[in-house]
Amino acid sequence: MRTIKELLQLMLDNKELFNTGLCNWNGMLPNTTPDEFYLVKDYILSNKPFTFYRIFINPRYFWKPGDIKPRIKWLEKHISIN
Repeated sequence: MRTIKELLQLMLDNKELFNTGLCNWNGMLPNTTPDEFYLVKDYILSNKPFTFYRIFINPRYFWKPGDIKPRIKWLEKHISIN
């Protein structure tokens, strides 16, 4: 199984698969195992950013659905942390 860093990098390398949010993007990754999917999902949910959008507008999304820029920034930050 790949590390969280490798899987986050895989997301970043597959920007064309992005549609609405981080969790959906994770689910679209090619050639990942269910264990890898849940590893990334758990990581995302354990590292929720504190955002106005999530708190006041829609708790299902950290940022506006379809806006990839803040998600790329989050991925880059968490790739460097790991």
